[in-house]
Amino acid sequence: MKTFNWTMTLLFAGLLALAGCGKEKPRAPVQQGVAIDLPKLREAFAGGSPAAQAALSEVAMGIRYVSYASALKALDTLGATPGITEPQKKVVAEVTEQIKQVASKNTSPPAR
Repeated sequence: MKTFNWTMTLLFAGLLALAGCGKEKPRAPVQQGVAIDLPKLREAFAGGSPAAQAALSEVAMGIRYVSYASALKALDTLGATPGITEPQKKVVAEVTEQIKQVASKNTSPPAR
């Protein structure tokens, strides 16, 4: 009987451990109170052309390093990619608006 109890306890503990191993979706970065849906943009262009992947990297770097002008330029490049679909255009437009909102709220001190 004790062996059965131990076996069931271990089985239950293993099931609990496996239940917590679900893959989380990446979170959208939040800057200046605005969520920039970068994961949605990456998902829309997953498996895209090398030029599109390079533009995605530039967008991510621009967001990360608060270089919104370069992020917007890369989004323009991404939006002008040949063969882009309407859902992809919609995502590019959404992220562009989000970055414009953040850029308008950016109140960094002037350089000396």
